[in-house]
Amino acid sequence: MKIIDLVVLYLQHLAILGRARLTIRAAKYGLRDFTRFLEEMDVFYLSELRAEVVSEYQQELAFRLTSKGTMLAIRSQSQLLAVAKNFTRYLKEEEYLLSDPGVKIQLPRKPRRLPKVILSSTEMRQLMKGPDLRSNNGFRNRIVLEVLYDTGIRRAEMAGIKTRDLDLDGGYIHIRSGKGDKDRVVPLSTRVSDLVRSYLLSVRPAFIQGKDHGYLILNRWGERMNAHGIWAIVKRCSVQAGIKKNISTHTFRHTCATHMMKHGAPVRHVQELLGHESLESTQIYTKVTINDLKEVHARCHPGERL
Repeated sequence: MKIIDLVVLYLQHLAILGRARLTIRAAKYGLRDFTRFLEEMDVFYLSELRAEVVSEYQQELAFRLTSKGTMLAIRSQSQLLAVAKNFTRYLKEEEYLLSDPGVKIQLPRKPRRLPKVILSSTEMRQLMKGPDLRSNNGFRNRIVLEVLYDTGIRRAEMAGIKTRDLDLDGGYIHIRSGKGDKDRVVPLSTRVSDLVRSYLLSVRPAFIQGKDHGYLILNRWGERMNAHGIWAIVKRCSVQAGIKKNISTHTFRHTCATHMMKHGAPVRHVQELLGHESLESTQIYTKVTINDLKEVHARCHPGERL
C-alpha cells in the first residue's frame, strides 16, 4: 500500500475526530515534508517504512538549512517530527503496521528562553510606591504586589490563597495547586507578614458583602479576585508607577527568582519556592545572573581596558 494514500486517510481521520482546522493544516504541511523526504529516499510503500528511515528524517531535519542559510529552528524540527510520529503511531494503531517505526524518536528539546522583563530593585521599589495605602483598593493592591514579589507565586495561585492558608506568625503561605501532591508551602518575609496582618484587620473586612468565602484578595463585590483581576492590578499599578517596561504578573516571578539568585540563594531552594518540578526550569535564572555578571565584568574589570 502506498504511503501517500495513507496520508489522505490519516487527515480524514483527524477531521472525523474533530481536530481543529489549524491542527489538520499543520499535519498536512508536516506530512507533505515527510513524504517528500521519503520519496528522496525511494520509500514509497508501507512495507519500506522502517525505524531507520524515520531516524534518517530526524537527522536530515537536524542539519537542514533554511532559504536564508540558517539552521532549521529547534521548534520547527520538533513540530515536523511530532507530525511524523503521530502518523506512524496511527499506522500502528490502525494495524497497517505491526510495529511503530517512530516510537523511539525523541523530539528535540526546545531551548528555554531568558525572561524578557526583569525589574531592578529600584524599579521594584518604585512599583511598590504606586498604590495609595490610604484607600482600601490601594492597600489591597499593594498586598498583591508584595506577596507576588516576596514569594514568586503564579497569579492563579495568588487568586486561590485563603486566609486559612496563612501562617503570619511563622511567616508561611500554603499554596494550593488543585492537585494535592503538588501543594507547597512558601515563606513570607516578616515585613510582608505584618502588611498582610494589617490588611486582614483593617482593610479586607470593608470588601466583604454577605457571605465570606475566605479568600485573601477580594474584588469590589466581596468575591474572590480571579487570576485576570490579579493581572489587571499589576498592569494598573505599573502604569501608575510610570514604569515603561511591559510588566505582567510573571514579571514578579522572574524578578523574585533572579534577585534571590543574585544574592546567593541555592538553585534548589529557588526551585522549591517556585514549585518547579524540574531543576532545569529553575536553572534559566542562573543564565540571567551570569549575563549580569558578564556585563559587570566588561564594565569594571581592568583587564577589559588593557
